[in-house]
Amino acid sequence: MKRVPHEDRQTTQLRQVPRRKDAGDTALVQSSDAVRAAFTDPDQFWSSPLYRHLSGVVAGDPYLIGLAAHTRDGQVPTFAFFGAVHALLLAGVEHPLADYYPSLRGDGVRPLASAGPALLSFARRYEYAIVDIVSTRLVQTNQVGRAVGLRLALAAIAPSADSRPAHLLEVGSSAGLLLRHARYRYRLGGRQFGDRASPVQLVTEWRSAQPPPDLDAIPVIASTCGVDLHPLDPSVDADRRWLEALIWPEDRDKAALLHDALALAASVPVNVVAGDAEHVCPAWSARIPAGETRVVFHCATRMHVPVDRRASFDRAIDGIAHDGPLYRIAIEGDGIQIAEPGEAAIRRFEVDGHLASVGRPNAGRRLAQPRDRRSP
Repeated sequence: MKRVPHEDRQTTQLRQVPRRKDAGDTALVQSSDAVRAAFTDPDQFWSSPLYRHLSGVVAGDPYLIGLAAHTRDGQVPTFAFFGAVHALLLAGVEHPLADYYPSLRGDGVRPLASAGPALLSFARRYEYAIVDIVSTRLVQTNQVGRAVGLRLALAAIAPSADSRPAHLLEVGSSAGLLLRHARYRYRLGGRQFGDRASPVQLVTEWRSAQPPPDLDAIPVIASTCGVDLHPLDPSVDADRRWLEALIWPEDRDKAALLHDALALAASVPVNVVAGDAEHVCPAWSARIPAGETRVVFHCATRMHVPVDRRASFDRAIDGIAHDGPLYRIAIEGDGIQIAEPGEAAIRRFEVDGHLASVGRPNAGRRLAQPRDRRSP
């Protein structure tokens, strides 16, 4: 498929994006049937009436399915396609479709009934730009509230880690927002933790008669590093816009929180290495003194790894244990799971949604909806 400059793509009317035919590109295009199935059952959009409605529109239109099918292998086509459309609108593209987005029009949005034709019109006008985004971008971490889960897990492993220094690696760190967990303020069960002066405040309701965990009682972090196939730079407009575009249009509180976190991140550098976990994990561990504690964290990352590569992904992380004690913390849609050195059993905390509720089985502890709020 011939590409044209972005400024031309935004003004050129095209009828159809041809499917890529050359062998080098074929592997990058997802199956139309699989893409249609993803839009047919969009349960992940429980908080977005707009995306639920538009998913049905996409599922029933072969042209729109063809656009979304250019999403990179292993990536979720619903997230990538709607993220691409949202990113273009956030960039200032003028089109009636913007009138259906609360992120752009606030409470003054138009009724959803006519949103489908507007999406189809938008897609035909900006099809090259949409395909360019879904075929090059990755669906990347943008939920700052997940830092609560990381701090909870770090507090959980602190007793067994003792006072030994620990080295933290996040796999799939995107712009490194969770690596900056120490720069956020946490409010939990009437108590405050973290950086009390931070403009980024994570408020979580605590549901238990027992005291909440001390989120400041975590291991001493000797070094912090991230790895991502395509690290994002919070000081670059296009990278910030992509992360903001992955927030559902109705989730304006989350968007405001992300905006504050990205602004903070632009002035607080962290080390995020570009590369594949299979290669970076062993190299990272080799640089750490033998015997020192390693903590590897991944959140909503493994689910985006192609199925045939997940075993290699796991081996790359678990192999770090050959160099020193390894704690593996995972938040991948089935709770917070913590694998500890010398322990066969996995410690689990129940999680609903984006930390909608968290609890340790039989421990009588529960966290409710983290209410993402901007600092007053």
